[in-house]
This record gives sequence, C-alpha cells and structure tokens, in this order.
Amino acid sequence: MRRLNDTYTIVDEIGSGGGGVVYKAYHERLKTYVVVKQIKENVKGILESRAEADILKRLRHAYLPRIYDFLEIDGDIYTVIDYIPGESLDKLLKEQKAFPSEQVYRWALQLAEVLDYLHRQAPPVIHSDIKPANIMLTPEGDICLIDFNISLAVDSNHKHSVGISGGYSPPEQYRSMAMYRSLSDIQETVNDETVLLSEKETDAAFTDIKDIVGRGVDERSDIYSLGATLYHLLTGVKPEKDFERIVPIDQYQINMSEGFRIILKKMMQLCPENRYQNGGELLEAFHHIYELDTEYREYKNKRRRMKLTALALLSSGILLLAFGTAVRHKEKNTLYYQNIDVAEQAIENGNFEDAEKHLEMAKEIFSQKIDAYEKEALRQYQMGEYEKCVHYISRLMQDPPFLAENEDDDYILAELYYIAGHAFMEMEDYSNAALNLKNAVRLDQSNSVYFRDYALSQAKEGSVDEAESALQEAVQLGLGEDSIYMVQGEIAFAKGEIDAALEYLEKTIRTSVDAELRHRAVLLCDDVYKEKGNSYLDEEIAFLEQEEGRASGSASVMSLTERLADAYARKAEVDIDNQEKYYQKSLEKFLTLYESGYSTRQMMENLAIVYQALGEYDHAEEMLFAMTEKYPDSYISYKRLAYMEAERQQEKDIQNRDYSLMKEYYDRAKELYGVQDTDQEMQMLDNLIQDLKDGNWL
Repeated sequence: MRRLNDTYTIVDEIGSGGGGVVYKAYHERLKTYVVVKQIKENVKGILESRAEADILKRLRHAYLPRIYDFLEIDGDIYTVIDYIPGESLDKLLKEQKAFPSEQVYRWALQLAEVLDYLHRQAPPVIHSDIKPANIMLTPEGDICLIDFNISLAVDSNHKHSVGISGGYSPPEQYRSMAMYRSLSDIQETVNDETVLLSEKETDAAFTDIKDIVGRGVDERSDIYSLGATLYHLLTGVKPEKDFERIVPIDQYQINMSEGFRIILKKMMQLCPENRYQNGGELLEAFHHIYELDTEYREYKNKRRRMKLTALALLSSGILLLAFGTAVRHKEKNTLYYQNIDVAEQAIENGNFEDAEKHLEMAKEIFSQKIDAYEKEALRQYQMGEYEKCVHYISRLMQDPPFLAENEDDDYILAELYYIAGHAFMEMEDYSNAALNLKNAVRLDQSNSVYFRDYALSQAKEGSVDEAESALQEAVQLGLGEDSIYMVQGEIAFAKGEIDAALEYLEKTIRTSVDAELRHRAVLLCDDVYKEKGNSYLDEEIAFLEQEEGRASGSASVMSLTERLADAYARKAEVDIDNQEKYYQKSLEKFLTLYESGYSTRQMMENLAIVYQALGEYDHAEEMLFAMTEKYPDSYISYKRLAYMEAERQQEKDIQNRDYSLMKEYYDRAKELYGVQDTDQEMQMLDNLIQDLKDGNWL
C-alpha cells in the first residue's frame, strides 16, 4: 500500500470534491484512521505559506476535526485530518428531505459556536465553503464542520475564495458579475461539488447586487453560507443560485419560532453589512433568541413606556441632575455586567484568555465589586489550575480587594468558598474541601447544592454520619432526585458498597439534565471502577470512551480525555502483549490536551512518563524542560529527569554509562524538595543514588 511521509498508509479512496481527492488512511504512529486529501492544482497554486497551514493545525474545537498535518511531497500538497464517523448532512437531506426546526436549531447553535471560535482567531479563519456536504453528523448526534482546504486557499489579501458552491456562496464570493451570471445559469453539479475558480472575468452591470459581487470573503460570508445551509435543512429546498429567485423563509409552512425566522433572514441578507458581522454576533443572537419573539418585545415596549411616563414626571432641576448621575452610574453598571457575562460565556466555551481580558476590563470599571473576582476564581478552576485557584481565593479572603456590602455579595462570597472546596476536592484534599464547603453553607443556608457537596466532601473524608446529616438538610431544601442519587452513591462508596455506589451513580447519569452534575457522576463512576481494580480496566475504558463522546463543554471533555489517557496508560502497564498500542492511545489523548492549551503540572508529568515508556526520551525531556519553565519551584520535573536519565544509562553498555547528569537532576530535585518526607519516589531516588555511590558510579 502507498505510504506518505512514512506515517500515513493510504487505505482507500473515499471520494473527490472541488478541492481534491479524498483518501482514508492509517496513522502509523497514533494507530488510528485519518482522512488524507490531495489538493488539486488550481487550489495548490494559491496556497501561500506554511504559516497559514500552521494556523489551521492549531485549531481545537469539539465541533471541528483535528488537522494533523499539511504535507508537500513531490510537488503535491496533502492535508491530514481526523476521520469523522457518521454521515454528511447532504446525504441525510437526500434521505429525509428536511429536518424539524428543533433539531436544526441545535445544529445551528453548534455551528455558531464553531464560527465564533474560528472568527476569533488571529487572523480570523474564514471557512468560505459551508454547505451540507461539509457538515458531518456524528453517531452521537453532534455536528462536525469539515473541509478546510478552501479556507486555507486565499490570495495575498486573504480576500478571495478559490471556490463557489452555488446556492450556498454569498454574492461577494463571486469575483465578477460575468462569473455570477454564468454560474447562476449552470445546472446542478453532482454531490454539491464546489466549482473552483481560476479565470479573471471583467465586471459588467447585471443586477442590483453588482455593488456586492467581487468584494471578497470575510467573516460575514460564512454567516450567509451557514444561513443558506440552515434554510436548506429546514425547507428541504436548496437556495436558488440566482439570489433574486430565493423564496423567503416566511413563505414556507414550517413549525419554527419567530426568533429563529428573524435570525435566519438576517443571516441571508445579500448585503454583508446587514448580516451578523461574525460568529460571535450570531452566537449572541441565538443565546437571546427569545427577545426576538413578538410577545417578549411587546412586554419590553410596555416596560419602556412606563419608564418614559415616570421620566416625564421629573420636573425638578435637582432631580434631573441626580437622575443624570444615576444614569451614568447605571451605564457603567451595565458595561460592568456585560463584561462579566461575556467572560462567563468565554469560560463556558473554554476561551480562558478572552475571559481574563473581559474580567480585567470589568475590574477597571468597578475594582471593588466582588463579581469579577469570583469569575476569575472560576476561570482558574475550569483551567484545571487547582493549586493556583485555592491560593488566589485564600489571598482574596485574607486581604479582600472587594467590598461585600449586601446579601447578594454574601451569596457570591459563598460561591468563592464553593469553588475553593471543589478545587481542594480535585486535589484530593478532602479535609480542606469540607472546611470551605461548610463556609459556603454558613453563608447561604438556602442552597441545597452547597449542602449536597458538603455531604459529598464528608463522604470522601469517610465521615459517613456527617455526610448523611448534610444530605438530609439538602433533601429538606428540595434537593433534586438526581443529586440525591449522587450523594447516596458517594456515601455507598465510602462504606465500601461498590456495586450499590455504581447503581446510584448510573441513576444520576441516566436521570440528570444538569450537565455539570452528570459529569461529576461520570467522574465518580470512574473512581469506583478504579477501586474495583485492573480486572475492570476494559469496562472503565469502554465507559470513559462512551462518556467522552457524549460530553459537552470544553472543560468536561478535557477532564474525561485526561482520565481516558490515564486509563490507557494503566492498561498498557498490565497488558504486555498490547503495551505499545495502549501507550500510543494514551499519548494521543495527552497530546490532544496539551496542544489545546491544557497544560497542568500533573498532565505534563503524565505526558512525559508516557513518552519515556515508549522510549521517546527526547520528547520526554522536552516536555519536562517545558514543565520546569512553567513550574520553576516544583521538584517533580527534576525528579522525573533524574529517573529518565538513569533509565537511559541503564540501556547503554556498562563501559559507556555516565550517571553525572542524573546526579545533577537529583541534586536540583532535592534542593526544591526541601525537608519533606512524603514522596516515596524521592526516597527511592535517594536509595538509587546511594547504590550508585556504593558501586563507584558516582
């Protein structure tokens, strides 16, 4: 079989499109199937630089395939991406004609999230070929936006796409009126294939859209193409290539909300200025879709008229002055909470740098409001920086930069203790977790969730009676059935009733509509599987693989990916016949996390350990040196370097062994370790160094 770059073995040709020929291939290093696309000549000539390819390789999103590589071999260019199981939406359209609006709305939200992510890149990534054929529906019911070759192939101004998909491409994507006239009259191409452009036609007056044609693509072009795609999914009718003949969505008898219709019509405006300007604006519109319904607008108008009436009664100049001051304060207040809301959404989407920026902006407006500090603690927690998070909250409590002036602020203070409690739980410091969660309960005794998690921390610590008492308090406050199952599972686990614990937790997973609670139940289920031992590793791996596919939200996906990577590594340790296979699986998962920006100390250490187990010492060393830069006060990276250097020397012939570098790493680890006496690996390293001295190696 043909092999590319000694890495990708071509298995089969699975199709061809406007951009090139598509192959299914096998990634020999990662032991997984991928898709390889050979770029056609008229696209290849427009690829500018490796920098553009690198931008696309860095993309990481739940609804995008991973782009592994761009290869240049014997004058040909190939892209390598994830192999996505499932069916394309154009194939499903042929089978089903149209889809219910509720289903299309769910896909629309996911695609808007993708566009928001792409358009926020620096520079923005424009897909420029969104259509049903380029959207996969996975077996889990989620979408995946594929085919980035067109988005990469842009001219020196990053303006002109190399392709047209009739019915889905906006008017500005046509290079000239002559091109639009010729392509809008041609017959349908097979399988919605993109028509690639190569000629430079001259402009000519044709219709009113002549001022739009030829402008070139930008973020707004993706908005139109997505709107046209949603139109097709809802109506079962592909939009006309002649823009003037497109039947308005209002003329179709479709059971869809008024707000969805309004958003879709704005997406498909012919003039780019009249559309949503980027994916972020579109996502915001979807999040506030209810505000577009007539009933809601009438309610808001009524409230506005009442406010205007009240204003008309203000006749005193003093009152007007006071009112002006109040308005300015209200405007600042509004801007403050807008930044808080944007940051909260960014945290939810895993855009932690964006969240940090908006939180800093909020603190510049009101430095003494507590909200921004609570969200910063949440940001650090969601990043997996648990030690940093608890230190941050500790500093806030010792020398608060905010004023807690009212009951609402006390509730936020309770939330800070709640976040600290969870961070300690993640660090398996259940005593401190219980202390912080107890403080959260003290400040807000009406919150059943605080009582629930205090009960969980007590069960983790082995205080079953206290846990059961806290659970009863939570039940009296109206704790939901799914949460009750969760705590009962933890208490059963603390009692050693393993099967009962699994049964309760599986009930939580089946019944809960709370994504966070369901995720925590999944993590606890994994802990129970670990307790059952290595003989249940296959069941644990199957469970984690299933839940990783179901998870929503970047933080949830990342934590499950990390656990799955750990499970693969543990499987490699006990399944000698398939050891390399499982270490490779572990490596792939850890790399996915690391390349997405998730780089906690524990994750980096685990990645180095897996590299070392595979004999990839240079990669392991590189990771450990990166770890020393990010965590300069941690002894662990030097401890690992010492062990790895010892293993390297052991593999050499006796006469060539030199343990001096290992001793340097050991000395640095001891210096940072100090007078602790809790790490058995450090004690073993002490013994190893003494053995080397006794044997005259040092």
